[in-house]
Amino acid sequence: MHHDLSNPRRRQHTGTILKAALTAHGVTFRVVKPWRSLPGASLVTTAPGQPDVWIDAHSHTNGPAVSGYDVPLAGLFGISAVITDDFNTRQVHWDFTEAPADITDSAAAAMAADVAAHLHTYPSLTGAQWVTIASHPAGRTEYREAVTVHGTWAHASSPTGYTTGPSLDTDRVWDAYQRRMADLTAEHR
Repeated sequence: MHHDLSNPRRRQHTGTILKAALTAHGVTFRVVKPWRSLPGASLVTTAPGQPDVWIDAHSHTNGPAVSGYDVPLAGLFGISAVITDDFNTRQVHWDFTEAPADITDSAAAAMAADVAAHLHTYPSLTGAQWVTIASHPAGRTEYREAVTVHGTWAHASSPTGYTTGPSLDTDRVWDAYQRRMADLTAEHR
Protein backbone atom coordinates (compact mmCIF):
# COMPACT_ATOMS: atom_id res chain seq x y z
CA MET A 1 0.00 0.00 0.00
CA HIS A 2 1.48 3.35 -1.04
CA HIS A 3 0.46 6.73 0.31
CA ASP A 4 0.87 10.20 -1.15
CA LEU A 5 3.14 11.48 1.55
CA SER A 6 4.80 14.21 -0.53
CA ASN A 7 3.24 16.87 1.71
CA PRO A 8 5.47 17.11 4.84
CA ARG A 9 2.42 17.54 7.11
CA ARG A 10 0.77 14.38 5.76
CA ARG A 11 4.00 12.47 6.16
CA GLN A 12 3.92 13.26 9.89
CA HIS A 13 0.23 12.51 10.59
CA THR A 14 -2.07 9.49 10.58
CA GLY A 15 -4.97 10.74 8.44
CA THR A 16 -3.78 9.61 5.00
CA ILE A 17 -2.77 6.17 6.26
CA LEU A 18 -6.07 5.51 8.08
CA LYS A 19 -8.18 6.73 5.13
CA ALA A 20 -6.22 4.55 2.69
CA ALA A 21 -6.64 1.47 4.90
CA LEU A 22 -10.41 1.96 5.21
CA THR A 23 -10.76 2.58 1.47
CA ALA A 24 -8.75 -0.57 0.70
CA HIS A 25 -11.23 -2.59 2.81
CA GLY A 26 -14.25 -1.04 1.10
CA VAL A 27 -15.32 0.98 4.14
CA THR A 28 -16.95 4.30 3.33
CA PHE A 29 -16.51 7.11 5.82
CA ARG A 30 -16.81 10.82 6.42
CA VAL A 31 -14.86 13.27 8.57
CA VAL A 32 -16.88 14.48 11.57
CA LYS A 33 -16.00 17.09 14.17
CA PRO A 34 -18.88 16.78 16.66
CA TRP A 35 -17.99 19.76 18.84
CA ARG A 36 -16.17 22.93 17.83
CA SER A 37 -14.38 23.00 21.18
CA LEU A 38 -12.60 19.70 20.48
CA PRO A 39 -9.30 19.97 18.60
CA GLY A 40 -9.65 16.87 16.41
CA ALA A 41 -12.11 15.27 14.02
CA SER A 42 -12.96 11.57 13.66
CA LEU A 43 -13.48 9.25 10.74
CA VAL A 44 -17.05 7.92 10.92
CA THR A 45 -18.38 5.02 8.84
CA THR A 46 -21.39 5.49 6.60
CA ALA A 47 -23.04 2.08 6.39
CA PRO A 48 -26.79 2.48 5.76
CA GLY A 49 -29.03 1.17 8.55
CA GLN A 50 -26.16 0.61 10.97
CA PRO A 51 -24.84 2.60 13.90
CA ASP A 52 -21.75 4.66 13.10
CA VAL A 53 -18.26 3.44 13.96
CA TRP A 54 -16.04 6.29 15.18
CA ILE A 55 -12.35 5.86 14.32
CA ASP A 56 -9.56 7.76 16.06
CA ALA A 57 -5.82 7.66 16.55
CA HIS A 58 -4.32 8.79 19.86
CA SER A 59 -0.97 10.55 20.25
CA HIS A 60 1.04 12.66 22.67
CA THR A 61 4.38 14.41 22.30
CA ASN A 62 5.73 16.33 25.28
CA GLY A 63 2.31 17.76 25.95
CA PRO A 64 -1.34 16.81 26.29
CA ALA A 65 -2.65 13.75 24.52
CA VAL A 66 -4.56 14.40 21.31
CA SER A 67 -7.18 12.25 19.61
CA GLY A 68 -8.67 12.35 16.14
CA TYR A 69 -8.14 10.66 12.83
CA ASP A 70 -5.25 12.95 11.79
CA VAL A 71 -2.84 13.15 14.72
CA PRO A 72 0.96 13.30 14.79
CA LEU A 73 2.76 10.04 14.08
CA ALA A 74 5.37 11.04 16.64
CA GLY A 75 4.02 9.88 19.99
CA LEU A 76 1.26 7.70 18.52
CA PHE A 77 0.13 5.17 21.10
CA GLY A 78 -3.15 3.78 19.80
CA ILE A 79 -5.93 3.38 17.29
CA SER A 80 -9.55 2.85 18.30
CA ALA A 81 -12.82 2.14 16.51
CA VAL A 82 -15.89 2.45 18.72
CA ILE A 83 -19.58 1.95 18.02
CA THR A 84 -22.32 3.66 20.01
CA ASP A 85 -25.97 2.90 19.41
CA ASP A 86 -29.23 3.13 21.35
CA PHE A 87 -28.13 0.24 23.56
CA ASN A 88 -24.50 0.75 24.54
CA THR A 89 -20.95 1.65 23.51
CA ARG A 90 -18.48 -1.06 22.58
CA GLN A 91 -15.12 -1.46 20.90
CA VAL A 92 -14.77 -2.74 17.36
CA HIS A 93 -10.98 -2.28 17.41
CA TRP A 94 -8.72 -1.31 20.31
CA ASP A 95 -4.96 -1.30 19.72
CA PHE A 96 -2.92 0.59 22.30
CA THR A 97 0.72 0.29 23.35
CA GLU A 98 2.50 1.26 26.55
CA ALA A 99 5.09 3.32 24.67
CA PRO A 100 4.58 5.54 21.62
CA ALA A 101 5.09 3.69 18.35
CA ASP A 102 4.81 4.70 14.72
CA ILE A 103 1.68 3.65 12.90
CA THR A 104 2.31 1.08 10.23
CA ASP A 105 0.27 0.07 7.23
CA SER A 106 -0.34 -3.29 8.93
CA ALA A 107 -1.71 -1.64 12.10
CA ALA A 108 -4.03 0.57 10.04
CA ALA A 109 -5.04 -2.45 7.90
CA ALA A 110 -5.87 -4.47 11.05
CA MET A 111 -8.17 -1.66 12.25
CA ALA A 112 -9.82 -1.39 8.82
CA ALA A 113 -10.28 -5.18 8.63
CA ASP A 114 -11.98 -5.20 12.06
CA VAL A 115 -14.29 -2.35 11.05
CA ALA A 116 -15.13 -4.01 7.70
CA ALA A 117 -15.84 -7.35 9.44
CA HIS A 118 -18.06 -5.60 11.97
CA LEU A 119 -20.01 -3.81 9.24
CA HIS A 120 -20.42 -7.08 7.34
CA THR A 121 -21.73 -9.08 10.29
CA TYR A 122 -23.69 -6.47 12.23
CA PRO A 123 -27.19 -6.40 10.79
CA SER A 124 -29.50 -3.46 10.91
CA LEU A 125 -31.99 -4.35 13.62
CA THR A 126 -34.30 -1.55 12.55
CA GLY A 127 -37.74 -3.10 12.14
CA ALA A 128 -36.75 -6.36 13.87
CA GLN A 129 -39.70 -8.06 15.57
CA TRP A 130 -38.75 -8.17 19.25
CA VAL A 131 -40.65 -10.63 21.44
CA THR A 132 -40.75 -10.18 25.21
CA ILE A 133 -39.62 -13.44 26.83
CA ALA A 134 -39.66 -12.33 30.47
CA SER A 135 -40.56 -9.11 32.24
CA HIS A 136 -40.82 -7.66 35.72
CA PRO A 137 -43.77 -5.25 35.60
CA ALA A 138 -43.01 -3.53 38.91
CA GLY A 139 -39.43 -2.88 37.87
CA ARG A 140 -40.46 -2.30 34.23
CA THR A 141 -37.55 -4.52 33.24
CA GLU A 142 -37.75 -6.92 30.33
CA TYR A 143 -35.78 -9.49 28.38
CA ARG A 144 -36.57 -9.56 24.66
CA GLU A 145 -35.36 -11.56 21.68
CA ALA A 146 -35.52 -11.04 17.92
CA VAL A 147 -34.89 -13.83 15.44
CA THR A 148 -33.18 -12.55 12.27
CA VAL A 149 -31.31 -14.08 9.36
CA HIS A 150 -28.19 -13.26 11.40
CA GLY A 151 -29.30 -15.34 14.38
CA THR A 152 -31.20 -14.70 17.59
CA TRP A 153 -30.49 -11.37 19.22
CA ALA A 154 -31.19 -10.59 22.87
CA HIS A 155 -31.84 -7.31 24.63
CA ALA A 156 -32.61 -6.58 28.27
CA SER A 157 -33.52 -3.18 29.59
CA SER A 158 -35.22 -1.10 32.27
CA PRO A 159 -36.03 2.59 32.61
CA THR A 160 -33.47 2.91 35.42
CA GLY A 161 -30.58 2.82 32.98
CA TYR A 162 -29.92 -0.91 32.94
CA THR A 163 -29.40 -1.93 29.32
CA THR A 164 -27.71 -4.91 27.70
CA GLY A 165 -27.65 -5.65 24.01
CA PRO A 166 -28.54 -6.17 21.37
CA SER A 167 -26.25 -9.15 21.36
CA LEU A 168 -25.96 -12.54 19.71
CA ASP A 169 -24.69 -13.80 23.08
CA THR A 170 -28.19 -14.53 24.41
CA ASP A 171 -26.87 -16.48 27.43
CA ARG A 172 -24.87 -13.47 28.65
CA VAL A 173 -27.82 -11.12 28.21
CA TRP A 174 -30.16 -13.58 29.98
CA ASP A 175 -27.69 -13.90 32.89
CA ALA A 176 -27.48 -10.11 33.16
CA TYR A 177 -31.28 -9.88 33.18
CA GLN A 178 -31.52 -12.53 35.93
CA ARG A 179 -28.93 -10.69 38.04
CA ARG A 180 -30.95 -7.50 37.64
CA MET A 181 -34.10 -9.38 38.72
CA ALA A 182 -32.31 -10.68 41.80
CA ASP A 183 -31.25 -7.11 42.66
CA LEU A 184 -34.81 -5.83 42.21
CA THR A 185 -36.24 -8.61 44.37
CA ALA A 186 -33.69 -7.93 47.12
CA GLU A 187 -34.43 -4.18 47.03
CA HIS A 188 -38.16 -4.70 47.62
CA ARG A 189 -37.78 -6.90 50.71
